[in-house]
Amino acid sequence: MKIPLLQVLTKKEHKLVKGYQVTKNSVINHEGDLCENIGVIISGKVDIVSYSFQGKEQILNSLKAGDIFGNNLIFSSEPIYRGDVIAKEKCVIAFINKENLIYLLQNNQEFLTLYLKAQSDFGKSLNARIQLLSFTNAEERLVYYASKNDNVITFKNVTTLAAQIGIQRETLSRLLTSLVKRHLIKKEKGKITFLKKRR
Repeated sequence: MKIPLLQVLTKKEHKLVKGYQVTKNSVINHEGDLCENIGVIISGKVDIVSYSFQGKEQILNSLKAGDIFGNNLIFSSEPIYRGDVIAKEKCVIAFINKENLIYLLQNNQEFLTLYLKAQSDFGKSLNARIQLLSFTNAEERLVYYASKNDNVITFKNVTTLAAQIGIQRETLSRLLTSLVKRHLIKKEKGKITFLKKRR
């Protein structure tokens, strides 16, 4: 996949980027690690997760090809990962360390523009995630998540969707059954469509 942020680099600048293959379920960074690089996902999917004291996994962010991680930390006064960065499938990731990142931002105007856009998009995504997790009611959380996806949710399975929106699998299963009975959703294999409420 062509990644715009990397496409604008010159041949010389490409030497500042280190690409690596990462196997499925590998922990790229552990919670508490110092952030010394940004990672640009060239292919594959990455989740940033945290864990409760009971060991329950909470997905903080889900990233795909073209997305960046570490960018919100590397220039922070406390550049420490607040969750594990995990490859959810086989990935190719390009890493740029802080020194090289500063050089690219100072010397490549196109790179700077695309990086700032990525920062802005990341901020919007993070704010949406925070708002999602602020809902304590499971139905409100699911409805909000659907509203950010044009009222259609595609998902691999109920367990994955439950982790994505931060509720228990059993709670989500009961909720989906209730919403179907109330004619508020249409549930198909791997797809949930929210319907207009009946008056």
